Amino acid sequence: MNKCNITEDTIYQCFAAAMQGDNLSTTAKSFVDVEEYENQVMYPEFSRWARKAGYPQIAELFLKVAGEEKLHATWLRKMYEDMGIPPRGEDTQRAIDALATIRKNSDALIEADPKTVIEKALKVAIKVEQREYRDIYPSFRDQAIKAGQHDAAEIYQRVINSEEQHAHWFEAALKELEVAA
Repeated sequence: MNKCNITEDTIYQCFAAAMQGDNLSTTAKSFVDVEEYENQVMYPEFSRWARKAGYPQIAELFLKVAGEEKLHATWLRKMYEDMGIPPRGEDTQRAIDALATIRKNSDALIEADPKTVIEKALKVAIKVEQREYRDIYPSFRDQAIKAGQHDAAEIYQRVINSEEQHAHWFEAALKELEVAA
């Protein structure tokens, strides 16, 4: 029997990659689903894994961040209403499909090596949050400033601050997990 190995890169593919466009409208089209994907799909699935693996505090952390990502989605949707709500992008569908593949194998892997699966989920969460607060949202904020859309820039800055906090929470959880017996 072939053993499926879930790598951090495989899990990271589940993150709907956003790309900055030439203007705020095309940027919105690329990114509008990301926060909703994180709060409805990725972090709830990571929470399920953590609960199944016997890490209820990490499961709750994933759900807490999912709730905050929902707030980000609300802020962004409200901001994007003026631009029109773009349709779901192909990156989001690709990410949902990748997660479906992982989900098929995750329970068996959690039973075989729960700590490693949760470590990988936390590392991916850190990578996702760092990418958002270091690269994606600062670019969007700067683009909004150049376009004279200071309200949008303020929203992006709030999201940057929140995403940075999420990364720190996940880093602390990973450190605790690594030192646990």
